Amino acid sequence: MIGIPEFWLTALKSHPHFADIITEKDEEALKHLADIRMSYFDKPGFRLEFEFSPNEFFTNTLLTKTYFYQDEPGYGGDFVYDHAEGTKIDWKEGKDISVTVETKKQRHKGTNKTRVVKKTVPAETFFSFFAPPVAPEDEDDEEEMDEDLDEKLEADYGLGEELKDSIIPRAVDWFTGKALQYQDQGDQYDDDFEYDDEELDEDDDEDDDEDDDDNELPAKDEKAPECKQQ
Repeated sequence: MIGIPEFWLTALKSHPHFADIITEKDEEALKHLADIRMSYFDKPGFRLEFEFSPNEFFTNTLLTKTYFYQDEPGYGGDFVYDHAEGTKIDWKEGKDISVTVETKKQRHKGTNKTRVVKKTVPAETFFSFFAPPVAPEDEDDEEEMDEDLDEKLEADYGLGEELKDSIIPRAVDWFTGKALQYQDQGDQYDDDFEYDDEELDEDDDEDDDEDDDDNELPAKDEKAPECKQQ
């Protein structure tokens, strides 16, 4: 919501899944997050738009994450997730919080001289959300896809669904913390009930069948209901 300082940062941090991936460095950048929107487009899928005010971290004012479904629906007519694409972030010099710089000293065996080598390695950050994992295109490689990548793909899609279905439409509740209270109450409500998967006794089944038969057969003098057209 535009106008309330750190509104979306607070809302995201209230959600347990996003709280786990937002670092202290991320918070400094996410303070400039002015709005999050969701829209559908012609192809099956949806797009998430993150609007930022000018900041010292990157030049983009709009970061997007697009989730695509397969063209053909799955069994039962449901959409089947295919892949996601995110905006390339144009980081300002020295402000890329998606990587860390490791410095190591190397010693030459022959000359015994040392040199300093700097290497960039990926860092844990919320902004990895815009560089989603990619499944292998080759079917043979897909069969050998490790469980770690499979879990990353599932987790990435789950974050998009949470934003679309929960955080964006109930942003105020997540900002105030009420949404998490409702979620906890729902979990507690489920815990209050125990589900028994045991089969009913034969006597109970017979009683149910007799009741069903009584309900299905109309009384002797009763007329069957007519189908009326409006």
